Amino acid sequence: MKKVLTFVALAAMVCFVSCQKANTGKKGGKDSGKTEYVQPITIDGQFDDWAKLDASKVAVAKHTEGATHDALKVLKVYADANFIFLYLEWNPEMISWELDVEHVPFHIYLNGDGDDKTGGFADQWSDACMDSCFEGFLTDGNNIASYDPGVYSWIGVANGEGWKWSDPAVLDAGSGVCSGAGVASGKYEIQLTRELYPLGKIAKNFSIGVDIQQGWNSVGVLPNAAATDDNPAGTAPSLQVTTVE
Repeated sequence: MKKVLTFVALAAMVCFVSCQKANTGKKGGKDSGKTEYVQPITIDGQFDDWAKLDASKVAVAKHTEGATHDALKVLKVYADANFIFLYLEWNPEMISWELDVEHVPFHIYLNGDGDDKTGGFADQWSDACMDSCFEGFLTDGNNIASYDPGVYSWIGVANGEGWKWSDPAVLDAGSGVCSGAGVASGKYEIQLTRELYPLGKIAKNFSIGVDIQQGWNSVGVLPNAAATDDNPAGTAPSLQVTTVE
């Protein structure tokens, strides 16, 4: 009888191990191989996590000497399936937060579908393909604050120019589509939540541009180019970004 019981126990153990192996790799299983998402950038006004990114996957635009609007110095963009992250540097001597907060807007312009035959706004980028404009403020009037913009869609002709954005906004300020943090000495980071973007899915490959204003006049634009006789406004194409998978 003892030999029979021992054989039964061994058979049960073999069956258990075989079942465990059969479940390995199944979706949601213990050993499925799927890793939990870890947000690569924390929006906290601390910028050391940017240095840990694979630099080859970060799109960068730097101020061009001789450009017309030169308050912004650096724009970095990193995108994954969940978020689009922006890092900014500006010249603090050229930005005054003492103006009425409503007169110092910061804009993100997004070619969300990645198609240069749609969208518009030739005023600041030579490819004129922006589908949406995010308009908000980096300050509460006294201190650097979180970025919480409204979102407007392009309503002009394809590749057209002029300030032709929807009114009212397609997404009001306060939606939480963006958040931000930074320091008044000239550094700031922004998180844009892709699933909250109101104009549909953002393409894997898209482009972006930013500007900062004083008294509703642009003093910093990125990307930019040197002003020349052939290009007096110093416009450059928007920054191309590829989503990391």
